[in-house]
Amino acid sequence: MSGLSLDHVGIAVADLDKAAAQFQRLGFQLTPRGYHTLPPPAPGAARQRVGTGNNCAMLKRGYLELIGVTDPVYNGRLRGDIARYEGLHIIAFGSEDAAATAGALRKAGLEVTGPRPLERPIDDKLAKFEIVDFVAPALPEAHFFAIRHGTPDLLWKPELLTHPNGVVSLDTLTIAVADPAEFAGRLGRFLSATPVAEDGLLLKLAPGHVRIVDSAWLASHLPANTPALPYIAGIGLGVADLAKTADYLTKNKIAFRREGDALLVAPTDACGAFLEFRQA
Repeated sequence: MSGLSLDHVGIAVADLDKAAAQFQRLGFQLTPRGYHTLPPPAPGAARQRVGTGNNCAMLKRGYLELIGVTDPVYNGRLRGDIARYEGLHIIAFGSEDAAATAGALRKAGLEVTGPRPLERPIDDKLAKFEIVDFVAPALPEAHFFAIRHGTPDLLWKPELLTHPNGVVSLDTLTIAVADPAEFAGRLGRFLSATPVAEDGLLLKLAPGHVRIVDSAWLASHLPANTPALPYIAGIGLGVADLAKTADYLTKNKIAFRREGDALLVAPTDACGAFLEFRQA
């Protein structure tokens, strides 16, 4: 089992306001709009915005990020991601020590960059993060990285952790690729996790897991017309009371279907990512 956790996922969208409204309809309490910044180039200098903004659904374990471009001059990878498909493109694995994680990955012969600082103002304070990027040539399917939260108390505020839909945890990430075994081996090296055959191939984290599937799995679980592979397809969420979650979705006229012990919401109703709600 990996020492990393499934920290958060980023759903990249063209219209942040529209996406935020839809996730509120899905029953998530969202944080106010935030904007990513870099440290000032000199003491007293203005903070430079990266050009992206977000709203987050903070969970008792993990969180969801709705992210979009907020500055026309932004020229980062997010524009290309959104052009390919709106949905999951950012996968963050939690680390207790970013420098140690980077060192261990390099020692294993894996290419990473960082740790690099990232900051975001929250309520006149500054949330700080350290990022270790898994270099794109090795994992081009999405933006994968390890993250250490320097100021977790600014994000996981008690009043933000209760959601009308009852969601309490981010448990699963589903990735669809043409060759699951090859990809699972490649990603597994970064996560120090060995694939286990179980409803696809699972990479078990601490906590959470990554499920790696193929196009046949997508065809049997999702509506047609999903994006071309590779596709970061969906997330599994733990809820306090599955029956109450079903009642909430029904009340808000969110279409879902029951599949085994899960309630499944299609990507068309969740900004490109399917949602699986399961009893926590």
